[in-house]
Amino acid sequence: MKNILLPSDFSRNSKNAIEYAMEFFENEECHFYILNIQKSSEYITADLVAGSQSDSVYDSIAKDNKALIHNLAKALSKKTKSQAYTFHELFDYDDFVSAIKQAVKINAIDLIIMGNNGASDASEVIFGSNTLQVIRHVDCPVLTVPEHYSYSRIKEILFSMQDEEELSFKGMDIFKDILTMHKCQLNVLELDDNSQTKTSEKEENQSIQKLFKDYPYTYFHLNTIPGLIVLNTTTQLLKIDLHAVSIEKETFLKRLFFGSDTSQLAYKTLIPLLFLHKDN
Repeated sequence: MKNILLPSDFSRNSKNAIEYAMEFFENEECHFYILNIQKSSEYITADLVAGSQSDSVYDSIAKDNKALIHNLAKALSKKTKSQAYTFHELFDYDDFVSAIKQAVKINAIDLIIMGNNGASDASEVIFGSNTLQVIRHVDCPVLTVPEHYSYSRIKEILFSMQDEEELSFKGMDIFKDILTMHKCQLNVLELDDNSQTKTSEKEENQSIQKLFKDYPYTYFHLNTIPGLIVLNTTTQLLKIDLHAVSIEKETFLKRLFFGSDTSQLAYKTLIPLLFLHKDN
């Protein structure tokens, strides 16, 4: 049984991520927690003045959004009635990341699934601001689904890592469950910053062998190529359906996803990304 957190602002993008989750976990027993978060600071004095004396604007917003969550959960339950899915409705007034952290802890969440909304700001061109903040600050695996991406059967998965990483990640169990669940081909790509290392001379990291000893995989090693370029090219050449990224350090995340504005725009991810955080 898996506990999956589905943050939603009721936008098309968040609903698309939820639809992806419904198909992704087909035939699996899952508890889905649909969470809507509102920040009280977003409501200005004019909003408060417009509220009735008996009910604050916050109560009104909470009531309306809880109704939307209930209707969404009801529709999903009806649509997936043949599946072993259970839906839970969550609402919170809080900072977005704080609300996610609390939901993860209280409900023993195994995986967060979110849409990335294609923010126009160059610093967040890969992910919308909320999604990026969750990836950075919430210690839980996060699966991001590109805007407008439609689910297709998972046949090829790419796992990317840095050179000489100790492979101990929170969420590795859920990743291995995914490999088993979809009976897919695993491809492992090791990125090496050392320009002196020849690809032909590089020996496969023994940690990889140990980690995936029960899962047949194809190993690749590349060096001195900017991360986004090689990852974008690899996912297209191998027809990857899901890309798992190991996050060891904040610097790695920045180096991988925050290069020049041109590279961000040119190599924006087109497939779902699973972020796994290194154990402390």
